[in-house]
Amino acid sequence: MSDWTLTTLVRVDREYDRRNADSRSGSRFGSYISARTAELDSEDRTDRAEFTAWAWRIATPPVMSPGYIDIRPDLSVTFDRDEDGDPIVKVTVPLPHRALAREHRPGYEVGDWEAPYGRGETYPQLWAPPFIKRTAVLASATMLVPAKDWDLFVPSDRAEQLVDDAQLAVETAARLINSYVGPQVADLLGAS
Repeated sequence: MSDWTLTTLVRVDREYDRRNADSRSGSRFGSYISARTAELDSEDRTDRAEFTAWAWRIATPPVMSPGYIDIRPDLSVTFDRDEDGDPIVKVTVPLPHRALAREHRPGYEVGDWEAPYGRGETYPQLWAPPFIKRTAVLASATMLVPAKDWDLFVPSDRAEQLVDDAQLAVETAARLINSYVGPQVADLLGAS
């Protein structure tokens, strides 16, 4: 599996999925999908946005942990629908103080996000300081990216294709997130 990059926000971990599946199913994700078919209304079975959002929720923590979809440790990435039912990607990015414009940084010393388990990693998971001895300012940005015009996978209405459709739906969404949202996150972090 490739390393994380500036624009790689999510990735599929098929190898881990296969390697850790029970012998009958051949896929951890497939087992999770099969166990949650009641969560998907029949009319949503062929709705590309609803189907992808349903499969994404299953493919990522906390439902699957580790997930079929890996999310870069410094981010939170969800695929859902907005109030109009259109697909939307939500990315939450913790912003260390150095990412803030000088005029928006506190004028006094404050606590910041920490990477207690990710020292030396390029994109470590950031945490609130474990011991609060002074004021901590934990800034983050939430990007809401419309995906209405994206070429999402269109699932079939055949029950025997459910697992394959779910895999293709989240894999397509992951590729599109990296293509469309990855550069925007890199710009936000001043890394592009």
